Amino acid sequence: MLRPMMLLCAALAAAGLCAEKGFAPSLVPTPKGCLQLEVKKPKGEHDLAKAMAQAKKEKKFLFVQYGRENCTNCQKVWNMLGDGRVKLPKDFIYADTSCDDEETRGTFEATFSVEDDGLLYPYIVIMGPDGSQLAFKSGLGTPEQYNAMIKKAREDFALPQP
Repeated sequence: MLRPMMLLCAALAAAGLCAEKGFAPSLVPTPKGCLQLEVKKPKGEHDLAKAMAQAKKEKKFLFVQYGRENCTNCQKVWNMLGDGRVKLPKDFIYADTSCDDEETRGTFEATFSVEDDGLLYPYIVIMGPDGSQLAFKSGLGTPEQYNAMIKKAREDFALPQP
């Protein structure tokens, strides 16, 4: 079932129906009272190229969330970031990017490599201040996994922990 849904949205994106900047509107109706309505979405830059340039200029790390608005896994990561279970240090910038945006998809694919199956959103990438890819994960993780990714990326880049 997952692949037909991915193919449907890819076809819609190719047809220009999901190609607006930022996030495409959800094609899935949300029932009244659904917990998806309670998403605590953190503030983030939607333009991936702009976020990457800002991170390099400010010599900061970049935490990239690449997915789509109506993805339950993406919503759960938003909640983890929004309620503080996943803590981005002050030397991190957050990029909240849409796989349905053609320009974003091109920038993502040209810059980062998918190191596992890469079948489930969100794709989480941590980019170093020099533009290097330090970490990658696809699909839903736990707050502990994301916090460990952040810590390991900082250690791999040889910066002292805050």
